[in-house]
Amino acid sequence: MSVALRMRGATRNCIGCLDTMRSCICTLLRLLAGLALAIAALNALAAGTPEKTFNMNIVHGALAADERVLRVDKGDAVRVRVTSDTPGELHLHGYRLEAKLTPAARAELVFTAYATGRYPFEWHGAGRGGQTGSHHGPAFAALEVRPK
Repeated sequence: MSVALRMRGATRNCIGCLDTMRSCICTLLRLLAGLALAIAALNALAAGTPEKTFNMNIVHGALAADERVLRVDKGDAVRVRVTSDTPGELHLHGYRLEAKLTPAARAELVFTAYATGRYPFEWHGAGRGGQTGSHHGPAFAALEVRPK
């Protein structure tokens, strides 16, 4: 009779082990599924935010009318390609970005639109001796960042 009791106890222990293993396997599978979903969501976010590219061609210190307002949504990746026929500096206030320009060379401002609102671009054309003009000239373009 003692052999039968030992066998029953061993069987109970094995069944308990199997239940514990099943529980661990189920938990592990749930964690892996959650991880796969998180990775897929991150990839979708990264792929779902295409870069918005704009061109600004400064000619005699001015922009064409269709280049004066750049509209984006908060969170957008933004690339602004800038050329000028004269040397100078372009500043994007609020984002603290600037590009130093020389004729026939293209500069780029690359950033993520993180703050909503309207932010001015200012152009400071080079004066005598290659020095840029006075700070805080008139805004000749604007970045408009809309909330999502």
